[in-house]
Amino acid sequence: MIEHTIALVLLKLADLLAEEAMFLYGVRDQFEWIERELRRMKCFIKDADDKRRKGDERVKNWVRDVRDLAFEAEDIIDIHMIKIERRRRRKGFMGKFIRYTHILSELVACHMISLDINRMKIKVQEILDSRTTYGIANIDENDGEVISSMDDLQARRRLSPNLDDDSIVVGFELDKKVIMEHLLNSKIKRRCVISIVGMGGLGKTTLAKKIYNSINIKRQFEVCCWVSVSQDYKVKELLKTIMKKVMGIARDEMERIEDDDLKEKLYKFLKERRYFIVMDDIWRTEMWVQIKAAFPDVMNGSRVLFTTRILEVARSADPSIPPYELPFLSNAESWELFLKKIFPTTEDAELTCPKELEALSWNLAIRCRGVPLALVVLGGLLSKKEKTFAVWMEVAKSMDWESNEDGKQFLQILALSYNDLPHHFLKSCFLYIGSFPEDSEIQASKLIRLWIAEGFIPQREKQSMEDTAKDYLDELVQRCMIQVACRRSDGSIKKLRIHDLLRDMCISEAKEDCFLGIQSSSHNANLSTSRRLALHNISVDLQHLKRTSPNLRTLVGFNLRSSHEINKSIHRIKLLRVLDLEGARNLERLPKEITSMIHLKYLGLRRTKLKELPSTIGDLSNLQTLDTSHTQPIPVPDAFWKIQTLRHVFVVGGCPHTIGNLKNLQTLKVLGSGQWIEKDLEELTNLRHLHISNLLDSHGKPLCDSLDKLEHLVSLKVTTSSQSIPGNIITALSNHYQLHKLGLNGRLSDEQHFHSIQEFPTKLTKITLRSSQLRQDPMKVLETLPNLQILKLESGAYMGEVMISSMDGFVQLQHLILSGLKNLANWIIQSGAMPGLTRLHIADCEKLEMIPEGLQQLTKLKELELWDMPRKFRDRVQEDDGDDWCKIQHVPSITFYPKVVLMN
Repeated sequence: MIEHTIALVLLKLADLLAEEAMFLYGVRDQFEWIERELRRMKCFIKDADDKRRKGDERVKNWVRDVRDLAFEAEDIIDIHMIKIERRRRRKGFMGKFIRYTHILSELVACHMISLDINRMKIKVQEILDSRTTYGIANIDENDGEVISSMDDLQARRRLSPNLDDDSIVVGFELDKKVIMEHLLNSKIKRRCVISIVGMGGLGKTTLAKKIYNSINIKRQFEVCCWVSVSQDYKVKELLKTIMKKVMGIARDEMERIEDDDLKEKLYKFLKERRYFIVMDDIWRTEMWVQIKAAFPDVMNGSRVLFTTRILEVARSADPSIPPYELPFLSNAESWELFLKKIFPTTEDAELTCPKELEALSWNLAIRCRGVPLALVVLGGLLSKKEKTFAVWMEVAKSMDWESNEDGKQFLQILALSYNDLPHHFLKSCFLYIGSFPEDSEIQASKLIRLWIAEGFIPQREKQSMEDTAKDYLDELVQRCMIQVACRRSDGSIKKLRIHDLLRDMCISEAKEDCFLGIQSSSHNANLSTSRRLALHNISVDLQHLKRTSPNLRTLVGFNLRSSHEINKSIHRIKLLRVLDLEGARNLERLPKEITSMIHLKYLGLRRTKLKELPSTIGDLSNLQTLDTSHTQPIPVPDAFWKIQTLRHVFVVGGCPHTIGNLKNLQTLKVLGSGQWIEKDLEELTNLRHLHISNLLDSHGKPLCDSLDKLEHLVSLKVTTSSQSIPGNIITALSNHYQLHKLGLNGRLSDEQHFHSIQEFPTKLTKITLRSSQLRQDPMKVLETLPNLQILKLESGAYMGEVMISSMDGFVQLQHLILSGLKNLANWIIQSGAMPGLTRLHIADCEKLEMIPEGLQQLTKLKELELWDMPRKFRDRVQEDDGDDWCKIQHVPSITFYPKVVLMN
C-alpha cells in the first residue's frame, strides 16, 4: 500500500509544481528534490513490500520509514498549499498591502520549509543506504503498467456477465432439509429458536438465505424478516430495523415512536401472525435476552433462526433444540464450487476445465479444506489468470500449504487474493471498504464518490473517473472480494457488502499501513498515526482529535453521536479531504471558518439537522461533492455555485439565479427551480443525473429546450409544484440514447406524452410515474418499450378503471409496482404478457377486488407483495380457501402488509 501513498504525493507535487512562480518563490527547487527522491524510492517499493509480507522484520521497518517519509512530504505540500490559497484570496489594494506586510512571514515560511526538507534529506540518505544492506531490488513500476492493467479491467468488465456471488451455490441440500424439518414441524406449536453454528466463511449466511427464500417457508409464515445483527448492534436500532421490515413503517413515522414503546408495538403486531425471523451473525448471548420480549409465543408455530460462530450463543438461545453445526464441504463439492468460480460463464465447469489442470485444480480445492469462502476467493483469483499449468502452479507455490495452524491457510488465501489485485489503486479501493460498519449494505454510488475524493481513481482519456470506479467494483466482485447486494435496472451495482472475514483483513492491512483506523466498541485506532478515521456508534471529541491526529485526511462517521462542539470546531482539522458526517446528531450548522479547509473534496451532511450553510462554503475551491439530502430545506450561498471542481451536488434548498459554467458537474439534485434552468442548464454538458423538485411552470419550456444539449444524461427526475409536467418533455428526450431512468411526478397530458412509442428514449430501463392523472391506459405505449425492466405507477398515475397488459408486451419487464391507483377496478393480463416478471407489488388500489386471471401464467414471478389492499381482495388470495389462491399458488414469496395504525 506504500505505492499508493507515494503515488498520491507525486500527483500533489505535479499540481504544486504547475503553480505560478510567485507561489513557489524560493522553494521550487526544494519540492522538485522531493519529487525526484520519491520517484526514485518508488522503484524499490514492490520488492520491499514482497519481502515484508514474507516476515522480514528489517525490511518491514524500512517500508515503514519510507511510508513515514511520504507522509511527511505530503504534510509539507498540503500545508504549503494552504498558504498559497491564502495568498490567492488577498485581492485588490488591501490585498497587495497585506501581501507586502507579510513578506517577512513568507520568508520565514520558506526558511521553515527548507529546514523540514533538509531534515528529510538526511532520512532519505539513511533509507537509500539501508536498501543495499537488505537486498532490496530496483523494480521499476511505471505508469504504463498501471494504465495497461486498467485497460485489462475495462475489457474484462465488457466480457463478463453480471454473476453475483449468491447465484453460484454448491452443497447445503441435506443441511437445508434438516433445518426445514425443524422450522416446518407442525407438531411443535411453541415459538422455537433454531441456530446454525460454524466458523466464519463456512456458509452459514448462504444456507440461511436458501432457507429464507424457499417456497415452503414463504407459504408457512405470514411475516418473514431478515436482519443482520453484527458485533456492534444497538437494541433499539435492531428493533427499529425489524419493525420497518415487517410493518412497513415510514422512516419519519418510526422516529416518532418512543424507544420504550418499541418492544410493545412490535409484540402487538406479531401477536396476530405466524412469523419467521432470521437473525444473521450473532455474537453475544445477551442479545436474545434483550429483545425476546418483543417476539410473542402464542403457540402458533412461529420460528426464529440464528446464525452464529459461537456455540455458546447457539445453545443459550433455546436449550431444548440442539444447534445445527454446519459441516465442511466434501471434496467433490469443494471441487465443483471451485471450478464454477473459475469458469463462471459455462454450464458445465468440469467439462470446461482443461485436462492438464484437472489434477492441480482438484488439489487446490482440497487444500481449501471445505471452506466455501476460501474456495470462492481462490477461484475468483484464478478466474483472472491464464488457464495454464505454469501460471496456476505459481499460485500454488505462493502458499504455505504445510502449515498445520488452524485458519492460517484460509487467511493466506484471502491475503493472496488481495496481493494479486492488479495495482495499488485497486488495493486502496478495497481497503477503504473496511471503513464501513460490519454487515453494511454499502451504496455503490456513494463509495465511488468517496474513492474519487480520496484520489484513488486516476483520470483516463475518454473515460470518466466514475466509469473507471465502476470497473474497479466489477473487478472486486468477479474476484469474490465483495458481494453484490442489489443491482440497478441497467445492470450496474447499486449496493454491495463484504464478508466479515474479508472486512477483518481490510482493517488489519489498513492498520498495518496506517491507511485507516476505526474507532468503535470493538476497534480502537491509533489516532497518532491514522491518516483516515472511521467512527462507529460513538461520540466525537474534535479537540482530542485535533491534538492526536493533526494530519488527519479523512473523517467519516456512522451513527455519530456528536456534541454541539462539532458545530464550532470541525474546521480546526485543516488538512481534511473527506468529511462525511451522515446522520450526526446535533449537527445544525458549520462554522464560517470552514473556509480554511481548502483541501476538502467531499462534504457529507446527509440526514443531519443542518439549518444553514456558511456563506464561506464558496471558498472550498477543491470541493467535488456536497450532500445535504434528507435535511430541512436550506438556502445555498451563491458563491457555492462558482466552485469549478463540483461533480456531485445533492441539496435540499433553492438554487440561485445562476449556477455558472460547471463543466465537471455530473449529478445535480435540487429542491426548487430557478433562472439557472434558462441561463445555465444547457452549459452543464457533462451532466448525467438531473433531479429537479418543485419545477415552476415558467421553467418548463427552458428545461425542455436545454435537455437536447445534455447528451450524457442517464437519469432525469422532475417533480412539479403546479402539478403539471412540461408538455413536450417526452419529445425533448426522444433522442437521448443514454437515458436509462425517467421519473415524472405531476400531471401529464395523454395526448402530448403518450401518443406514440417513438417519442420515448429507446434505452429506458426504469420509468416512475406519480400523480400523472392519465385518463388513457398507459400500458398500450409503455409495454412496447424494448428495454424497460422496472415500471412504477404510483399515487394517481392512472385514473382509469381498466388496465390491459397485452399479449407479448413488456418483454424485458422484471419489476412492476402499482400503488395508489384509486379507480383501478379491473386489470387484464393477456397470454404472453410480461414473460420475465419476477416481482409484483400492488398497494392501496382500493377498487381492485381480485387478482387478474393471467397472473397464473407468469411462471417466473418470485415475489408478490400486497400492501394496504381492501379486505375483500385479501380474502380472495388466502391460501386454500381463497377464490384467487389458484392464481398465485406458484409464487414462492407472497407477503401481505395490512395498513398499520400506530396508537399512542
